[in-house]
Amino acid sequence: MWDKVDKPNFYKAFIVVLIAFLLSLIGEFYFHEEKHFAFERIPFFEGIFGLLGALFLFIVVKVTGVLVSKKEEDYDKYYSS
Repeated sequence: MWDKVDKPNFYKAFIVVLIAFLLSLIGEFYFHEEKHFAFERIPFFEGIFGLLGALFLFIVVKVTGVLVSKKEEDYDKYYSS
């Protein structure tokens, strides 16, 4: 798999994501915004919530793909000439 990855661009993108993560980590403790709900006081709540949301969407897409996909025999039955 790593043979097909454009390594210089991958490393550049990784560095950009790492810098963004570190800046957000610093900003988490430097800027204090008003929290309206108790669960918002959990450290890194937004990141955890986003990660769980992405995981949920991934699972929904995989389950939907399994339920909706056709078998190979179905293509032969409807599209044979």
